[in-house]
Amino acid sequence: MNKFKSVVTAVAMITLLGATALIVGCKHNESEGHSGHVHQYTCAHHPEVVQNTPGTCPKCNMKLTHKE
Repeated sequence: MNKFKSVVTAVAMITLLGATALIVGCKHNESEGHSGHVHQYTCAHHPEVVQNTPGTCPKCNMKLTHKE
C-alpha cells in the first residue's frame, strides 16, 4: 500500500508540473509579439516600399528604417 501511494504521488506531481509548464509556456507566447502591433520598415526615398522585416529597399538598396 505504501508503494502504491508513492507511485500515485509521483504521477500526480509529474502531471502538475507538466500542466504548470504548459500554462506558463502558453502565457509567455501570448505576451510576445501578439500585441496586435506589427513592426514595419520603409525606405526613406521610396515610402511605398513597406516590409514587416528589416532589410534593404528593392528599388535603391538603401537600408529600410523602422516606420513609427
